[in-house]
Amino acid sequence: MLAPLMLGSLLGLSSMPPVRLATCQVLTPTTVQNDSGPTTVGIFALRVRFADTTSETISRVTFTLDDGSQVSDFGTFSPGIGINHALALSNTSATSCAVTAVRFVDGTTWNAN
Repeated sequence: MLAPLMLGSLLGLSSMPPVRLATCQVLTPTTVQNDSGPTTVGIFALRVRFADTTSETISRVTFTLDDGSQVSDFGTFSPGIGINHALALSNTSATSCAVTAVRFVDGTTWNAN
């Protein structure tokens, strides 16, 4: 009886993202008025704060925005270390994102699908 319960718990854990996403904020340019007229300041960017929750090092994290666009962050993301990055975006109407894919340094991958 205990074995099916344990197996169900393990299967549930395997579908969880290997990354804890603390912040996902879409930044957009702002228009400010100055003496010479309106000026646009800033760029479209995705501000993400996340951490690898596994014992394996990650080399790529892919974020899917709620408008369907995707952006990936590449690097060496060690377990338990907080990452705080701003990733360039094209013009977007997105307001949120989710982690949808991860590649580990050993080549293995995790996908939300």
